[in-house]
Amino acid sequence: MVDGTMDRPPQTETPSRCEGVSRYARRSMPDAREVHATVSGPASQLALAGLLGTARLRTYASVTGGDLARAGDLYLWATQLAGALHAQLSFVEIAVRNAIDTRLRELALLDGSLPDWTTEGATPEAVYTLLRRQLADARSRASVAAAERGTRHQRSGEGATHDDVVAQLMFGAWVKLIRPVSRTESAGRQQRLWRDALRHAFPNASGDDAGRIAIGKQLETLRRLRNRVAHHDNLLEVDVRHRMNGMLSVLATIDDEYPSLAASKSTLRRLVREDPRRAW
Repeated sequence: MVDGTMDRPPQTETPSRCEGVSRYARRSMPDAREVHATVSGPASQLALAGLLGTARLRTYASVTGGDLARAGDLYLWATQLAGALHAQLSFVEIAVRNAIDTRLRELALLDGSLPDWTTEGATPEAVYTLLRRQLADARSRASVAAAERGTRHQRSGEGATHDDVVAQLMFGAWVKLIRPVSRTESAGRQQRLWRDALRHAFPNASGDDAGRIAIGKQLETLRRLRNRVAHHDNLLEVDVRHRMNGMLSVLATIDDEYPSLAASKSTLRRLVREDPRRAW
């Protein structure tokens, strides 16, 4: 007892605000060596089953012949892979978003409108017919996000801008500007947009319609991969090297320097080498 107050046991002590979370985390959580030492134990396997659930665990256990220790190693590796893919995909999504936005701003000006083409009433007709619902949803989300900014936010009190709306558009919206959603849908609007503006967003790709088709196919493949990563789907059958090359290929059509920038800190190739299945 100190100054009439009973000391709390160290394992339940809550840090003050000024100490932050790190001191509590150091006291309450096992370090990496402790986790690794128990990964193959019965308790760890039981925890794995509880964390993943029967259906998800079955996916990994089927690959390991029912060996739960290996299933755990495989799942932990797969989560690292998902994180690395997400990081790599972010380069593509941001590069495509910015490249297309630049050309659509130019197109809006040529149409005699505002360059902020996401503004209601300022969207070029070809874009509006393709993204009417997506733009309305993006404007709504951007407005909500702006209203929820705290007083310490550097843009507190400001309304949503064009850039905010652009950031709220999903990857599928950008893909839709390049290729139709379904094979039965006419590509006439996308062909017109490509000819008038979007071929310039990918200056190192072929400027004809074959170039549009190729870019659209690559982007749709990456959109599907992005959704699988975002929804924590099983990635065990993904050809990671092929997907990595696809991402770098898309980036190269926008700027020659983008692939080396995106690959400079990527862990994907290392993770391919560390796939635990290679040692079984």
